Amino acid sequence: MKRPFATTLDKASSRSTMPGEHASYVRGMQLHTFRQLFPFGLIASSANSAILIVYLCIHRPSEELYIWTGIMLVMALLGMFAALRAGRRKSLPRPRSVKALFRPIAESAVLGLAWSMCPVLLLPTAEGFDIAIILCICVGMMTGASFVLSTLPGAAIPFVASMSFGLGLGFLRMGNGSEQITVLALLGTFTIVMVRTTSWNFSNYVRSWSQQFELEDQTHLLKKQKGVISLLLNEFEQAASATLWEADAEHRLVRPSETLSERSRIAVSDLENQNLASFFDATNLEARPEMDRLRAALATNAEINNLVLPGLRTGSTYWWRISAKPVFADDGKFEGYRGVASNVTEKRLAEKQIFDLAHFDSLTGVPNREMLLEAIEDALNDTDAGASSFALHAMDVDRFKTINDVYGHDVGDKYLKETARRIQELLGPSDMVARFGGDEFVVLQNELSSRGEAMAMAVKIQQALSEPVRIGGISAQSSVSVGISIYPEHSQKTSSLLKFSDLALLASKRAGRDTVCFFDSKLNDDVSERIAIEDDLRTALQRNEFSLTYQPIFHAKSGRFGSFETLVRWNHPTRGAVGPDTFVPILEQAGMITRVGDWIIREALREAATWDESVKIAINLSPLQVRNRSLITTVAHALAQTGVDAKRVDFEITETALFDDTEESLSMLHALHKLGVTISLDDFGTGFSSLSLLRIFPFDKIKIDKSFVQKMESSDECVAIVRAVVGLGRSLGIRTTAEGVETERQAEMLKIEGCTELQGYLFGRPKRPADLVEAGILKKRPPAVPDQSETVTLPARHDGSLRRVV
Repeated sequence: MKRPFATTLDKASSRSTMPGEHASYVRGMQLHTFRQLFPFGLIASSANSAILIVYLCIHRPSEELYIWTGIMLVMALLGMFAALRAGRRKSLPRPRSVKALFRPIAESAVLGLAWSMCPVLLLPTAEGFDIAIILCICVGMMTGASFVLSTLPGAAIPFVASMSFGLGLGFLRMGNGSEQITVLALLGTFTIVMVRTTSWNFSNYVRSWSQQFELEDQTHLLKKQKGVISLLLNEFEQAASATLWEADAEHRLVRPSETLSERSRIAVSDLENQNLASFFDATNLEARPEMDRLRAALATNAEINNLVLPGLRTGSTYWWRISAKPVFADDGKFEGYRGVASNVTEKRLAEKQIFDLAHFDSLTGVPNREMLLEAIEDALNDTDAGASSFALHAMDVDRFKTINDVYGHDVGDKYLKETARRIQELLGPSDMVARFGGDEFVVLQNELSSRGEAMAMAVKIQQALSEPVRIGGISAQSSVSVGISIYPEHSQKTSSLLKFSDLALLASKRAGRDTVCFFDSKLNDDVSERIAIEDDLRTALQRNEFSLTYQPIFHAKSGRFGSFETLVRWNHPTRGAVGPDTFVPILEQAGMITRVGDWIIREALREAATWDESVKIAINLSPLQVRNRSLITTVAHALAQTGVDAKRVDFEITETALFDDTEESLSMLHALHKLGVTISLDDFGTGFSSLSLLRIFPFDKIKIDKSFVQKMESSDECVAIVRAVVGLGRSLGIRTTAEGVETERQAEMLKIEGCTELQGYLFGRPKRPADLVEAGILKKRPPAVPDQSETVTLPARHDGSLRRVV
């Protein structure tokens, strides 16, 4: 039951018909507004009193003035104390009781009484302009209080009434007279107007809040009705897969339905009072972000929107999509949740399958290029926020094509799966490996603090991938080349980092494979240089910048030079002599090797036509030439036009010529054999499939790589390898040529082992034909004129049919 004063205050404030919770909120706003305006009122009061006191001290000092000055000093100190206390207790508006308004009302009343003492004490002794000053300041304080405190009439009216009473009493103390009665009448009228204005302003204030509360109540009711209708419609539309659920204020399930029990495979009794969060599988890593969102919503009793979460069910994982709205009582107290849940397992699995197809490699299961690009962008954003740098490792499995060709694509696919698995085992939780296609992988190594960490990771990967892979009784083994770029040392852009890691990978391959190279700005310069060389190569033939030199091959048994190997040279007009190790790979990569290779064949045979008929010529073929169907036509035409006996021509190929399109390449080699030329296997022993190649194609000669020959004097292992190769050639009836012979001791050891031919700087460097003739190494004869009626048979088709060319 309210006390009489509180009841009177409520009625005076026009809030008697307002609901209790709304009235309490209005009181909170009144108090909040008063506390905000209090410092300004205190300043205005202090300033006005100070002005009046200073003026009167100068013009009319008196004992009464000093008494009032003391009163106002006490009020200023009390006001400052109250302002400081209110400042320390700042808070947002909240519902307040009637009792909470007693303090501001009392404070205003006391201040009003203090100001009322001003006219009571000072008017009786004032004269002339002093009276006007006192009246102006007092009336100004009354007017300001009536407007500023109009939202709290209980504070404004006592202040105005006190000031009015003080002014009236002050006029009465000045003496009796008819003018005093007039002044008192005017003062009474002014006081009534101020009180009425304050009441009218406050009535408007309360009316605006009443309208707002009414609108909020209607909106709340509409939302509540809309929520019920929405849930009913949702249940109706998704009756086959959705169910309603409720939770109390403690987030425990209440009144679980039979449908929910059936679909979750949990008894109704077990579902009752089960915590909502514990209904889902929090250990599922895929659902961790959604579980975090659920916990955040429950922590603040917020709305739950379309969360997809895994349910706890023995034997399998199934997924729920849940939505819910919080329910509040009329007093704002949280009562629980009302929501709907749908079983979306099939849809979730389908979405996951689509996501995996878009972001993961279908063979190895590791992320693909697109997912890695997203991860790199995330890493760039993290580093912008202050995280550490990261590294990109571009890597290729060395000679992976050999594994495919020797063991088959099925074994190759399993080898790639095992490669991806081994790499993943070495990565940290924030790292990622992605397959870019073929045998190319890229590793994103996050949280990098130094180059040494990147090198350590690359070495670990190399060691792991160097171990043999057992696949169905087959032991496949290879190595890996790695190129590394580092953010932000090398670049701050994704595209540049990928490009630089690829350049470093190319440098690693050029360094001999199974190596690790960091990107260096020189690599970028090398690419620019390569492009410039490629542009120059496109016009080199037309400018006659290519020339051929010939290196003699010594026949060990006869003691004479029985053949010469053709080597191409490029004399650039500004660069000077450019070595074949530089420009031949560029010719191959740019697709120009076939055109230049055809020129070499024609030019070499034209030169060989001028030699003694007992001397043979050897010509190197690029792997790309071997796979080009025009090769047979080029050789046949050159033989016919130059008149060179095909038996004098030996074509040398490396085993890499058979790595890709093995059947097509073998078909081309057999077609060359049918023309009568011989075929040699170059760099024997340096690859993976040399013995297999001897089985699938009848080579006429094998060339022992110089890496074995040049170490024969110091390495028993190299002697054993050379002996084995020579013995193998003897058993198969194949001639053997040792490359890179540089000392007499090496030549003697090779003769003892039975090597057929020797080649190297010991016997002569590559020279032009004229220099070889001058040195007495090469004998020439007048060029023969070919018979124009002669025909040569060309195996123009790989199906065995023949055609003739005149």
